Amino acid sequence: MKKNSLFLSLIAAATLLSGCGPSANPASSEAASSSSESVSSSLTAVDYFNNGSVSLGLDYAGKDFYKDGIGQVSLYTPIDGDTAHFTPLVKTTSDLVIKSRFWGIDTPESTGQIQEYGKEASNFTAAQLQNADKNGTIVVSSPFTEYKVPEHDSTGTRYVSLIWVNFTKKNAPYTELHLLNLYIVQNGLSWVKNVADMPQYSDTFYAAEAQAKALKYNLFSGLPAPLFNYGDYEDVSLLDIKREIVAKIKDPTHKNKYDGAKVRVTGTVAGYAGNILYIESYFNSETGSTVEGGEYAGVNIFTGMSAVSSRFTRVNTYIQVSGVAEDSDNFGFQITGATFPNVNSDPIDPKEAEVLIKAADNTDEYSLYTFQYKTTAAAAGDAPVLTEGNTDALFCAVNLAGNVYCYNAYDSSDSNEHTLYLKSENASGATLFFALYITFVYKPDAENPNLTYTAASQFVGHTFIVQGVLGYHITTSGAVKYQILPRFSTDLVLVG
Repeated sequence: MKKNSLFLSLIAAATLLSGCGPSANPASSEAASSSSESVSSSLTAVDYFNNGSVSLGLDYAGKDFYKDGIGQVSLYTPIDGDTAHFTPLVKTTSDLVIKSRFWGIDTPESTGQIQEYGKEASNFTAAQLQNADKNGTIVVSSPFTEYKVPEHDSTGTRYVSLIWVNFTKKNAPYTELHLLNLYIVQNGLSWVKNVADMPQYSDTFYAAEAQAKALKYNLFSGLPAPLFNYGDYEDVSLLDIKREIVAKIKDPTHKNKYDGAKVRVTGTVAGYAGNILYIESYFNSETGSTVEGGEYAGVNIFTGMSAVSSRFTRVNTYIQVSGVAEDSDNFGFQITGATFPNVNSDPIDPKEAEVLIKAADNTDEYSLYTFQYKTTAAAAGDAPVLTEGNTDALFCAVNLAGNVYCYNAYDSSDSNEHTLYLKSENASGATLFFALYITFVYKPDAENPNLTYTAASQFVGHTFIVQGVLGYHITTSGAVKYQILPRFSTDLVLVG
């Protein structure tokens, strides 16, 4: 049997069996014994996930995660192999989403800097959580042996968490829960990391990792990762990407042909906010446009959580970026896995982003174009009105010529992001023509950063001048909503 065929069957067996309930084994013994590179058939796999080696010692019934460090949850959204967000079911203290970084494991990256087996780990974790959320039970606990207030990790926003699941029983008793963190290691989709603070679990985690290595599961197999792109980067125009994005927006069943592809794109920086870099380019009939007078196309690039040199983020900088295109159910289409060096290497590494024209020097062909829109049809000038569903300026810089009025607002569950619903100033009715999504954290008092507030108290009833980048997001129901994303504080100006 060919290596890749065998490996795909191992992945399929692991994923399929993991959804069958707590009695499932992580890999097929038939597949393992048929490989010339597999360990001797005399080695019997131990199912650490189910055999009681690790168990939850605290009852979660009625407990509040934010007060007790343990609580039953529903899945809000999976992020990657070792990160997910949950909604607490007991909300006595807080109803904020619990952002969990899984204790004791370190899966390959699948969002910022994409690594081999990162996508496999992300898909595996998401499948287990979705199964438990639909058919069973999920409990999140802090790495403590007693009830107490949970502690943030070094980011200050996430909680290091043990994720306990039962795949088949709703509200399962705590004695029938199993540790997903360990299951991920057992399937060979994570390394063990930082387990010294829970010595009663550490030996089992290391044993599961050693077994995954011996049985050559997944990232320890020595085989190519089926979902990782090993090929060269393909030069792709932003216009071709835009056409695929728009096709998917219009038809959710459309398969974006660039999903998973390694691409190299060039464009002018339209903005940078919330770890997202937006670039745009102009296209005429000679460069692929079929629109009279030409058109613009843009894309968003997830830069990862690390700091990015300002030489790449300055508006009007013309850059080249290489990365992996992903069409995500959670985030829509984006490019990830790009590398942003502090200085250009010599010679230029094709994997690294490169500044082609500095912002100050970009005054001609590639200088930034900003779309101008009116806020009412009656306003003077030839600019169009920005309406819901307009993709002409998607991921490009936009400016609203006129004031807008905030008539409603929504805070994210962690109060760090805010959506403002806007209409033309003094327009009759409450016709929504776009939403404004503030990706930076607004602080009403610079001297008191801990002061809390709601978007309604700060924005509703006021009039603003707005500019930023036109984007979109996909709601939990699958609907597409368009947004303007401010890049800096001057993009949202209070006028009344």
